Amino acid sequence: MKKARIGISASTMMADGNLERSYVNQDYIISLEKAGAVPVILPVVKDVSLVEEQLEFLDGVVISGGADIDPWFYHEEVKNTCGFTNHALDAFTIATIRAAYEAELPLFGICRGCQAINVAFGGTLYQDIPTDRPGSYAHLQKAERWEAIHDIAVDEESFLYSLMGNKARVNSFHHQAVARVADGFIVTARARDGIVECLEKEAGGFVCGVQFHPEMMAAHGDPLMLEVFQKFVRICTND
Repeated sequence: MKKARIGISASTMMADGNLERSYVNQDYIISLEKAGAVPVILPVVKDVSLVEEQLEFLDGVVISGGADIDPWFYHEEVKNTCGFTNHALDAFTIATIRAAYEAELPLFGICRGCQAINVAFGGTLYQDIPTDRPGSYAHLQKAERWEAIHDIAVDEESFLYSLMGNKARVNSFHHQAVARVADGFIVTARARDGIVECLEKEAGGFVCGVQFHPEMMAAHGDPLMLEVFQKFVRICTND
């Protein structure tokens, strides 16, 4: 049986002085490989008209995590509490989401990827949870990246429910989160403090974003989080 080719949207980093690199964390690659897919890194291109061609021959796309999203993309000014942003990276990521959706490729966003999906379809973000949502729990953990630190409540009509039931424990590495949910999307999981942990498109092709990092947990042996990727791969291959 032919394996699904899953694209992973890259982020950028500066290294060795002034060299800019496109990269993805190895946990994404390991998780997709364990799930039976062929991982394909999608490098950041500044000419977003090339994105459609990057997606040719793929069966699905994972939108990876990374830095904060420039509030310009959701029509807000930058607050002092917003972290590092990269406008060109955001433009690439949002173009990738929109092109994948138009091409009817299943989309799975992780952490920043979840936020980017919401922004790409017209939603907004909390630029800083502690400031914008006082009283929220700590969502930027100090524990090892593969360790779960808080519970989420999962809706029965969701991508996650058949795997996790109505409650699961997840890891957390973010200080931003979905604020106003984009039209056409529903929230299918939340943390106990109300922060969105999973959103999904109501109609059309498969588009889902999770705020936690299943790849970090799956790559380090968590069987439940590996099942998340296995289910996504099945969606990409119509199995």
